[in-house]
Amino acid sequence: MGSVIDLIATIVTVLSLLAAVGYGGYLFMITSVASKRPGASHLAVDARKRLPAAGGLALGALVAVLIASGESVPWDVIALLVGGGVGLVAVNQLQSARKRLAAPPR
Repeated sequence: MGSVIDLIATIVTVLSLLAAVGYGGYLFMITSVASKRPGASHLAVDARKRLPAAGGLALGALVAVLIASGESVPWDVIALLVGGGVGLVAVNQLQSARKRLAAPPR
């Protein structure tokens, strides 16, 4: 039973790490492209404002991966909860950033 929970916790935490890194990468990409285009500096500023949150999410996901590397079931459950929460927040923030940065208010 413990190895099944360990496997599930590892998968969830790695996926949350990928989501957090993907969110940060998207923001870096938007910042890079927007700084090169005239008239898009407001997009670069908005993306730069979101970067600290993306870094915090990546750090939280990394902590969850480290917690999941343990061998006890209670730590795996904690890693599962932390990783799942970070993954959900990262995906929601990515979707929010895509909506906001793709069609800025006029």
